Formats: sequence, C-alpha cells, structure tokens
Amino acid sequence: MSSRSRCYTPPPYPAHDALWHLVMMGILAPDHTPNGWTLPTPERRTRVALIDTSVALGHPNLDPALDRARGFDLFSTRLGAFPWRDAETALDNLHLGDSAPVVAGLGHCTALLEELRARLRPGQMPRIGRIRPATSSAFSAHGTAAAGLIAARPARTPAVEAHLPGATDGELALPYMGVDPTAELVPISTNFDTDPEALILAFLYADLIEADVIVLPRILPDPLRTVPELPAHDIAGTAFADAVAPSPLGQLQWEMWDELAQLIVNVSLRRPVVCAAGNANEEFGIYPANLAADDNGVIAVGAVNARGWPCGYSPASGLTIWGPSSDGERYDRAEVRLDLRRHDYDPVGVPETNVNHRFSPFSLIATDVPGRGGYATSPFPGPEPKDGLREYGSYYCRFGGTSGASALVGGFLSLGRSLGHWPRADGGIAAKSWLLSQARPLDAGRGDARVPVLGGGDPVFPDDSTP
Repeated sequence: MSSRSRCYTPPPYPAHDALWHLVMMGILAPDHTPNGWTLPTPERRTRVALIDTSVALGHPNLDPALDRARGFDLFSTRLGAFPWRDAETALDNLHLGDSAPVVAGLGHCTALLEELRARLRPGQMPRIGRIRPATSSAFSAHGTAAAGLIAARPARTPAVEAHLPGATDGELALPYMGVDPTAELVPISTNFDTDPEALILAFLYADLIEADVIVLPRILPDPLRTVPELPAHDIAGTAFADAVAPSPLGQLQWEMWDELAQLIVNVSLRRPVVCAAGNANEEFGIYPANLAADDNGVIAVGAVNARGWPCGYSPASGLTIWGPSSDGERYDRAEVRLDLRRHDYDPVGVPETNVNHRFSPFSLIATDVPGRGGYATSPFPGPEPKDGLREYGSYYCRFGGTSGASALVGGFLSLGRSLGHWPRADGGIAAKSWLLSQARPLDAGRGDARVPVLGGGDPVFPDDSTP
C-alpha cells in the first residue's frame, strides 16, 4: 500500500431512505404519503405475472399480494405444478382466456398450448405424480426481491422476541411497500435450461390467466451466445468465444427458439412485457429485451442511479425506459467510475479523467427470503417461527441491477392500471404509450435515458451528497 493510500480517509456513506426509489418516481412524497393519488376500488385487482425464480412464502409484506391459487412452478415439472394448492384437491375453474391469437402460425407453440390447456382443466391435480415443486427458499431470492419491489404491502406482525426494537403491544410495524401495494402477484417460476419449452409455457400461462402486466426481471438463455462482447483471446489456439459457445442446437430447438421470440412479441401486443436490459452495458439490451420495438409492447428497461446518471453497468442507449436502481463501479476504457467511500479505495493509479462523481452509494432495498435463505441471512439456526418475527434483518436485502429497475417499472405500469390511467383492453402498445407519456428525460449530457414519474413531473434524485 502506498503512502498516499494510507493517508486516504474515505468520507462516510450518506444515510438514505429505504423507499427513495418511490420518491424518485413520484409515487410517494418525501413523507411517504401517496403523492397526489388515491386508489379507487377496482373491479379486479391488477394482475402481475412475474416470470422469475419462485417467491418465498411467509413474508408479512408479500403474503397479501401473492395469488396462491394461480402461482405456477415450471421448474420441477414439464407442464407445471401449483405449489401452494392442496396437493390432494383437484383444480377448480381457473377462468382461462383465449390464447389462440398469440400462437397463430406457430406450430410448436400451438401444440404446447393444447397440452397446457388440458393440464389446467378442472379436475386435474395440482401436482403431477409425487414430484415436489421446486420452490424452496434456496431458489427464491431473486423472485422474492423483485416481487417486493412490485407489490409489497405495509404490514404489522407479532414480535416473538422481546429484544426486537420498535415492538408495541407485541407487534412490529414493517412500513415497506412496492410500487403498487394493491396488485395481485402471480409468480411463474422457470429454470435456466437452454431448452425453450418451459419459457414458452410460462408466457402461454401468463396470457391464459389474463395477466395485466408481465415482468421478466432476468436474462433468458440466448441460443446465439453465452455472454456478450467476449474478448478476442485464444485458449490453446482456440478463440475464447468459440470455446464457450453454446452447444449446437438441433433443428427442433432452433424452431422453438424462433417461435419463442415471436410468441413474446405476440403476447406483448395483448399485455405489456417488461424486460431487464442486462448488466453488461450492451446496446439495446440482452435477450429478450432487445425485441422491444415501436410496434410491440415489449419494454426494455435500463437502470439509473439516485444521482440521476445511468448506472455504471446499464445499457445507456436504445432502450425503452430506465428505472431507479443501485449503482455499480466501473473501470474500463470507456469509463472510470469508482466508489470513493469504500474502505479499500486507493487513489493511486486512478486516472484524473474519471467520473467518480457520478457514482451513487444508494441501494435498492427489497424484500428477501425470511430466515437462512436469500441474499441476507438470519443469525438464528432452524426455521422461522410460524407466527411473528424473531428478527427482521433477513426479511430485507440490498438489490439492484436492471432486475430491480425492471421490477419497479413493472410495478409502475401496474399502479397506472390500478389507477385507471390505461385501459386493460387496449393491449401492450397502449400501456407502453402511457408509460412513455409519464417518462421524463435526464439532464443534457446524461444520455437519452428517461425515467417514469407518476403525473409526469420531474424526477427527484435524492443523492445530493458529494464525496
């Protein structure tokens, strides 16, 4: 360590509001009251289909939002399982819609739709055979975080340990909320296999249950490549890009991947499909965010930090919209953006032409899997109590990336639907148009990023700290 670095004293991190992103988007006023909106009594709660990992049960902020009757797991069973239904009680009428238009001309999707509809008929069992749904806490961190950003509700819950701070009359207030605290959230969990069948089934199911908004806050396997922009290096005479290329696909899989892309576009014409644009600075975003176009309802979401700059990892152009998220450090030929507050920050060797002033330490706070699973973990061994909290550190976590940003944009669309600002029957393009009508550009020189603000006002960037 150089003498300069030994003398460097990092400035303290600024305190920040756990719901700063809602203030930034005009959802809440700084005092956490609704910012000029009142929810009417809807004929039907806005239904958000979340295609991600599973979502953990037992979280007091999330449980009221989850549709346990429609939650669907495609991770464990080919045609899906209903993990939260009684395994011995046959399915009732799910009131499915007509998805024939979205599979028109798509032979493989048409066949899968017929199989799925047969699987979902009244009288079928929630689970096939003795296969258990793959919805344990070990698989649920990402989906749980995204779900909270979309639709968490403020809650009060019993405290089972006297040392929990803030407990009154045996209860603890948990004043956390998502963008739309009235939405009905339907988790649809899928695996990460390179087989497109489960993904086709996920989008078909979301369409069949007539979701108002579909949120995909994760990457899908891209059959054309594993990671973008691989460096031009050789490994024992073999190009690096070739060494890690996906295995060759058969004709059937190519056809199904092609149909999946068209299916996503077709579904987006009926209901908006919100996609994370990825965390690799890739122009136009990762697949399937890069399907977004003016003539469809696919919405590609980048990330902007609490200082009003596109995040260090986010695509900066060619996207639909940007949502608030945690920032990321960057050190490459294009940009040097470092966290001056890190305890191990070393100013030696940092180029003078850096943009460290753009970095924001503000993080998204999201819901997490209670207990030992998830991103944060409980200090207590064993399962969580059936009723009440013994700790709340594991119930929340730091989250970010374009995953967090896309979850917030999905929640924003849901709130707009709940408020009656865009008609359910007009489809994905109309919803996308309403979203863009609420978007406001960042200051000049910050790229073409636009942030949604309810009511169309200016975004409030809460991080005004200077390292």
